[in-house]
Amino acid sequence: MAVDLTILLPEWFQEVTEFNELIATEETELEEAESNLKSVRNNCYIQTADEATILLYEKRFGISYQGETLEYRRSRIMQRYNTVVPFTIGLLKDRLTELYGSDGYEISVDGINCLITIRITSDRYGAVNLLYDLLWDILPAHMQIIASQVNTKSIKGVFSTGATISSTKVITI
Repeated sequence: MAVDLTILLPEWFQEVTEFNELIATEETELEEAESNLKSVRNNCYIQTADEATILLYEKRFGISYQGETLEYRRSRIMQRYNTVVPFTIGLLKDRLTELYGSDGYEISVDGINCLITIRITSDRYGAVNLLYDLLWDILPAHMQIIASQVNTKSIKGVFSTGATISSTKVITI
């Protein structure tokens, strides 16, 4: 956003070249300062933080960076901040809804056998890794987990296959 500081000059100075050059220099500096302020403001929030700030959060939480997208890394950090104890099934369902949406997962709980079965139907990048990060953070140690990801894609078009029949004879001498 360009700032025009010449309107701040009195009329008799607006035509003086030196004043216009000084104002142009100040405009450049103010634009840079404004850009830096935006960057600082954005880095105050995980959802808008830049990569360098996200890296600091990852170091704080002991999370290793393995080439994931910035959005995925932000989700993982938010998940660490949102860890709440004690564990309840309602809390787990809320977290799963935040990560995958209300129709992005299926869950069944067998309280007698301490078993939780989760099926992720979301095709979100890193869905299984996010799930396990969440489970390791909030799930009690005595709970058994069965987790899987199921993705289905419908592709319109023709699918042609071919087959060959052959035989092999193995003789051991």
